[in-house]
Amino acid sequence: MKIRLGLHLDGQRGWHPANRLGYATVGPLGLLGILETQLGLHSDGVSQSERIVHYRDCLKRCDSSDRFYHRTFETDELGTAATLLAWRDQWIIHGWSGALEHATSQRLRDLADVEKFAREAVPPGLGERLGFVLVSMDHRKLAIDEIELVDPVEWFPKRWRDILSRLPLNTVSYKAGLAIGTGFLGEVQEALLKAENGNAVSKLTWKDDGSLKVVQAETRFLAGRWLAQSVIGSDGEGLIVSSSDGAVLDSILVAADGARQGFRDASAFRPTLQVLPLALEILWEPLNFYGLLQFLTHPICPVPGYARRKLAGKLAEKPGIGGTSWEDALGAVDEHYQDRADEVRATIKFWIEHPRHSQEMGAPVKVVLDRVARLTEYFRSRLADTDRTARIAFNAGFAQCTVCRDALDALIRQGVETIKPRQLQKLVAQATARGSENPVLEPEVGALMGVSDPAAVCESFDRVLWWQLGLPSLPSGYPWSSAELKELAMVGVELPAISDVLDRTAKAWLKPILAARKELILVLPPKGEEVHPVWLMIEAFIEKIPVAGLESLLARDSHDIPPVAHVPLPLRRRWWALPEGLVVKPLPQDSFSSLEVLLFNPYQWLLKYPAALRPSRILSVSTDFRLFGNLAHALVERFFHQEKPLALAESALMAWFDATFDQLIVEEGAVLLMPGRRSDLEGFRIKLRESIRQLRKQLIDAGIVEVLPEHELSGHYVGGRIHGYADLALRNGAGVRAIVDMKWSGAKKYPAKLKENRHLQLAIYGEMLRQSEGAWPSVAYYILDVGQLFATDTAFFPSAQMVHRTTDEGTPHLWQRFAETWKWRQQQIVAGKFEVVLEGVPEDEDSVVPEDGLQIEILPPEYNDYLALAGWEE
Repeated sequence: MKIRLGLHLDGQRGWHPANRLGYATVGPLGLLGILETQLGLHSDGVSQSERIVHYRDCLKRCDSSDRFYHRTFETDELGTAATLLAWRDQWIIHGWSGALEHATSQRLRDLADVEKFAREAVPPGLGERLGFVLVSMDHRKLAIDEIELVDPVEWFPKRWRDILSRLPLNTVSYKAGLAIGTGFLGEVQEALLKAENGNAVSKLTWKDDGSLKVVQAETRFLAGRWLAQSVIGSDGEGLIVSSSDGAVLDSILVAADGARQGFRDASAFRPTLQVLPLALEILWEPLNFYGLLQFLTHPICPVPGYARRKLAGKLAEKPGIGGTSWEDALGAVDEHYQDRADEVRATIKFWIEHPRHSQEMGAPVKVVLDRVARLTEYFRSRLADTDRTARIAFNAGFAQCTVCRDALDALIRQGVETIKPRQLQKLVAQATARGSENPVLEPEVGALMGVSDPAAVCESFDRVLWWQLGLPSLPSGYPWSSAELKELAMVGVELPAISDVLDRTAKAWLKPILAARKELILVLPPKGEEVHPVWLMIEAFIEKIPVAGLESLLARDSHDIPPVAHVPLPLRRRWWALPEGLVVKPLPQDSFSSLEVLLFNPYQWLLKYPAALRPSRILSVSTDFRLFGNLAHALVERFFHQEKPLALAESALMAWFDATFDQLIVEEGAVLLMPGRRSDLEGFRIKLRESIRQLRKQLIDAGIVEVLPEHELSGHYVGGRIHGYADLALRNGAGVRAIVDMKWSGAKKYPAKLKENRHLQLAIYGEMLRQSEGAWPSVAYYILDVGQLFATDTAFFPSAQMVHRTTDEGTPHLWQRFAETWKWRQQQIVAGKFEVVLEGVPEDEDSVVPEDGLQIEILPPEYNDYLALAGWEE
């Protein structure tokens, strides 16, 4: 067997594909797999996360106040263990045998003490596995005839050099030191080699022979679109170098009907990798309702579909667990699942209704392990999915949960009883590592070769395209002092000097450029971003490089980029006209909400009701304004559902409020219990406490003997049936009725409606009550956040804030104006015309309301789900 080996070849495609038997091009991990297989060595495949947990235990055993890592370890055990284990692994692969007891550095002595436990307790890493290979090579023969090195042998770590010294090595197969390009490209390659070797380089004059192209665009998308045309037009012979934004380039290539190149960026945010963090986020008190909503609305969730959608809808509207609305949602779940109801209820109880734990005290590790184990089984049951993509995705989630489960199990064996949120987050992050790749983003037929690391180029190509020649990540310095490095060297740790590492990195940067035979295309990042050092070298010895601005290509004809006709966005217009013959039928029953948009913004009514367009099903927790209003209404409703609520003494009212408010917040407003919301909660509590006291006083002063909260009303109007619920329907001792509409805020807006006789909602509710009672009721607004009652007279509400009308008309006149306005709108609907009433859309003669109609109001755009469909603003 012949093997080509390079330090950076794992997971790369920097060579031509070929059908060969007994030949492999691999990186260190690939070669290690071959060696272990041939030597019969079995690797348990222990995760890095589990190794960190075991090393944490070793650090814990040695921990004391005089250890150098003590204070950091107290703050973050797993993070400290991860860092120090990385040190240990780096030392071992570079030759450390574990001896450092006689070092003068306290850090080295401390880690030598830890190593006494670690060599037995910590599962082997890469360095130890190489040691096992080296020992096995003494008594077992390898079936390897030749190893061709892409990189010099002295660049390999000490443990690798020990192994390679016992294998049949060949010289470097890819002569990276030769300039092989034709034309001006060859001159540039020779100049780069001279500069890299420290020789003086004469200035080159640009030659436009097509062998070297440099382009730049203002955006990556335009650069990708241009490069896509170059790739699509090629014959498949070539190489793409993409150190960053490779997934962006692939997306553009696919959009341009090109072959996907297979640049698959690993991500920790793949859907299956999000489930575990979300499931553990909701363990804590106070509950993170945003996390719970994300857990329930996630496409992959252990709670059955209908149940989680139903509960998520409830939580978005009323963020809390428990209470009437929660039980109603559970009842709907039971009805849906019928025979499976008990099973689904048990699942809901396990994942959502479970006890929660203090963030300061931590959660029992056994409880956390139980949840992770359940999630592991959830993914295990889906590993046989018939869809390959889904199967790979579920396997990533299964692997993540398995690693986390094993790490938690190791903590239990070490005697750890509780774990805090920060530690658990760190554990999950370590189990997730870099995440997983998108399994569907594989190279397609016709794809060029591709690398994300320039050092992985090990053959020459006719065409080389370097995508986004931006600033790369540079090697960082060692975290040890020069004295510590000397002591490490004395015990056999052969760490390369940072200057040597930087020099090797610079040599690797040249590989893609030196690999080009006929054409090299360099795509620079957008202006303002830092560029690659290689580009700075090229700029230094080539005079006046013509960097082609890709935007200029759009201004002239090009055979490569097809023209696209400009299609302007549709502008807003005042009227929409339906096709002739299309009839819009009236609703079977109206409400104030439907009538308001019909009168004041007909296009919105058309889209919401006849067209039945629905906004996105993506749920979010209610905004504070809406949440406060819902909670305040719910509390007032609970108060007036008591027997004789107005007979309560004020002290009893306040005691009732304090107990009921806390319960209501838990059941319907628990988002206010989250960290950072204490001031909002207490401010809301103070306002609502005073508001309900003032409301009670207002009603007592008015001699109210009957209060009906959320009173159902129905009736008819010129257009058909109408239905609604009045916040408060009242009756005083004289039998006179009144309706109060409660609003959380609007102490200026709603009195102005009364003043100008525009209180349409109260007028509609008043007419429905008149139809059932035979007389018009008094009407008023109660503004909850200021605790004030506004009415147009004090005959019914003697303590209300008096609002003087600017017109002689009253509520009955407003009802008549409503009816006339509805008739006017109905004529337009019959004609297929619907008005768009928005700011900035000018009126015309058809917008003029009849003299006896309502004044048209512009409704708040924030409550218009169809604003974008009205057209583009000029």
